[in-house]
Amino acid sequence: MGEALVSPGRRTLADEAYAELKSRILRSVLAPGEKLSIDGLAKRLEISQTPIREALARLEAEGLVGRRPLSGYRVTPLLTEDEFEDLFEMRRLLEPLAAKHAAEPRPGAHGGGANALRALARTPDFDSDPELTRLDFTKADKRFHADIARLSGNAMLAKAIDRLDAHFHLHRSYIEPKAIAETEREHLAIAEAIIERQPLTAAEAMTRHLENSRSRHAAAFLRSEAVVGPRRER
Repeated sequence: MGEALVSPGRRTLADEAYAELKSRILRSVLAPGEKLSIDGLAKRLEISQTPIREALARLEAEGLVGRRPLSGYRVTPLLTEDEFEDLFEMRRLLEPLAAKHAAEPRPGAHGGGANALRALARTPDFDSDPELTRLDFTKADKRFHADIARLSGNAMLAKAIDRLDAHFHLHRSYIEPKAIAETEREHLAIAEAIIERQPLTAAEAMTRHLENSRSRHAAAFLRSEAVVGPRRER
């Protein structure tokens, strides 16, 4: 039976293909490291190859798929253990600084955006389907950290954090609901410090969050390894 996409409103077929493929990647329906055939995806989604190519280009820009000459596209593999540790070392260097700058009481620093952090800090309703909860969490967590980076007022810092996040995004889908609730409390603490214009408190709250996040995701890292198998150095 086909998996045809119906385009609502003004969304293009490329938009629909992008949303569907991203959802499948984050839910590991398309597994880390899996080879992606443009022709095969076009047949499965019952659309032409052009929207699939456009969707894959967008996913490549986000770091969710990769392309190599003569071998085509693959879902980005999960990080190795060393890469995982390197990633969190970089996050601990950059993100507390971003939170500190975001909280600084400089003229026009927030532009009204800081109050929206409270809403971004809220996680999905755990009574919903667990898979949807994880998927919604990956989106909410990414938006929260990206918004703090934007509020820092440092475009280069925000760009560096965004690049790091692309390598981390797939791991969020293996997090447990309990850890999502803990993340929400930590996000709210960071948001409140930024809204109250307390730079040092914001930086400290972000540091604590990243230390706890590393521990939570280390456990998720082991679960993902059990699902997709051991990862070799790339």
